[in-house]
Amino acid sequence: MCKMIPDEKKPVPWGLPPLRSEVLARQSAEAAPASSQPPGGTTHTTSTHSEHASIDMGEKRSSIDLNEKKPFIDTPPYEDIGEPALAVSSNGYTPLAPRPLDSSVPGSSKRLMVLAGGLLMIGGLIAFIKCGMYDPTKINPATFTPTTIGTGTETLLTVENLLDAGFDENNTVAWDRLAEMTDLYGHRMTGSDGYDRSAEWVLKTIKQEDTNLTAWAEPVWVNQWVRGSESLRLFAPTRPSGFIDIPVLGLGNSVSTPPQGIEAKIIPVHSFEELAALGSDVISGNIVLFNMHFSGYDRVVKFRGGGAQQAAKLGALAVLVQSATPDSSVDSVHTGNSIRASIPAASVSPADAGLIERMYRRALAGKSADHVFPRAKLVMNNKFTESSKQSSNIIVDFKGAEYPDEIVLLSGHFDSWDVGVGAMDDGAGAFLAWEAARLIAKEGRAARRTIRVVMWNNEETLQRGANAYLEAHKDEIHKHRFAFESDIGVFEPWGLAVQADKKLVSNLVNYGQDLIKVLGAGNITVVEDAPGEDIMGLCNAGVPCAGVLSLSPEGNLTPLEPHWEDHYFRHHHANSDRMEVIDAGQLRRSAAALAAWAYLVADMF
Repeated sequence: MCKMIPDEKKPVPWGLPPLRSEVLARQSAEAAPASSQPPGGTTHTTSTHSEHASIDMGEKRSSIDLNEKKPFIDTPPYEDIGEPALAVSSNGYTPLAPRPLDSSVPGSSKRLMVLAGGLLMIGGLIAFIKCGMYDPTKINPATFTPTTIGTGTETLLTVENLLDAGFDENNTVAWDRLAEMTDLYGHRMTGSDGYDRSAEWVLKTIKQEDTNLTAWAEPVWVNQWVRGSESLRLFAPTRPSGFIDIPVLGLGNSVSTPPQGIEAKIIPVHSFEELAALGSDVISGNIVLFNMHFSGYDRVVKFRGGGAQQAAKLGALAVLVQSATPDSSVDSVHTGNSIRASIPAASVSPADAGLIERMYRRALAGKSADHVFPRAKLVMNNKFTESSKQSSNIIVDFKGAEYPDEIVLLSGHFDSWDVGVGAMDDGAGAFLAWEAARLIAKEGRAARRTIRVVMWNNEETLQRGANAYLEAHKDEIHKHRFAFESDIGVFEPWGLAVQADKKLVSNLVNYGQDLIKVLGAGNITVVEDAPGEDIMGLCNAGVPCAGVLSLSPEGNLTPLEPHWEDHYFRHHHANSDRMEVIDAGQLRRSAAALAAWAYLVADMF
């Protein structure tokens, strides 16, 4: 971003070009020829950190240069002002440059104004080409809402710089750090050595490189579930080998099979109602396959979570679940949490679930002797230990300047599943929060309130990290002023899902429309339920909350459109959750947007 030095002799609030009324007043004072009077306007006074800025709302302008870095060019008096002409400034805003009605008289003040205006336009265009970052059509301070106008000058300057950081292509800090950590230590399953070593790496990196941030670990007691060997062999007499080895992933918290495994017929069902209708006469002694079309994560995840528990009541020996992923993720197997039941539970790909269902239907129809009921052998060797290990949440603070005990919390969960490396779920969310805090601290001007990052432990199973935080900070929950969480992927930024009172929502809407929209991240949708799993306790305690939302990389779908979540769930809890799913530019822009949101909230009066 180009740095321009303000003219200290002519201070103008927020670096504005002079109002037409100011020019006319100066003309009158200098006994210049009479000029037409500007229309009357209503004057509003807005309070900033250190001054009161009087703004004539009747004056027309196309935008405001919030930087106050552009020197004012003192032009000679002129006789009249016509339609304003747009001149592009260094960072893409479009301040008004006066244009005379008539410049035909040699040596007249009008001709001087044409020359000065032309030079100003050329200079502004050159500056924009060199260092402009914004689309000049996106920020127009002439349309600023009272919320933004009433925000302090220094706050707006800092927010502008934070937004600028989203366009700095040389900044790949967040992506590089996430790649380094996941390359070094792999996944971060709760209770694993990978989690502990990754957490130590984050704390060490902050201490060495982000010296203006303060980081520490807070204890969390967690369960340990360790995946052992697992296999699923589907018997197929018509195949040369007589069987098909089906890729399988045990579900978290699942019990093991007996050492010799479980061999039984597979019965496909598509709902809990169908399971109950078949009853124990059909289900008992068999393996149940929950095979349901992916029509949204919330609609299908219940089978992964509670399928084993429900099937066990009817005498099933084990449960298989079609992976909670779009059907087009044909051969992808996804794990996830399940309620610990008395029978084992595992997931298979959509393609293999379809194969098993077709075998079952053909056998049921009795088409030929070759079509046999699907029968399989499942072997799983897992280890589960209750509350066996002390692990940690990671806490990072950038202290507030006026109210350091009041907190604006940014968060993502640090634990992952034991497949892939958890780059998307939720390494990117945790590092998004970290990078937002780093950008704010780098600006040097602390907000009124403390910016706190929490990288949660144990989100994937029991939310032990969130519960431990609530217990450790129970006496200061009322001092949490806002809580953000990112746990639905970090792609191109879109905005926030907000749970808050109407006044705060209105302020956020205005900030989004006036400022954050330059990154495409100024959208607000209001939700009734807590917009994040780990911040739910804070939300339920009355803390205003927001979930950070992105566009889908598949068709740039918004969170309000069908299939928006499909891309995220293609890689969710799967081996494909690697660094290649995360784009460095998208992560940078998302971090800049979150930093701007957080700073505005933390610096509110």
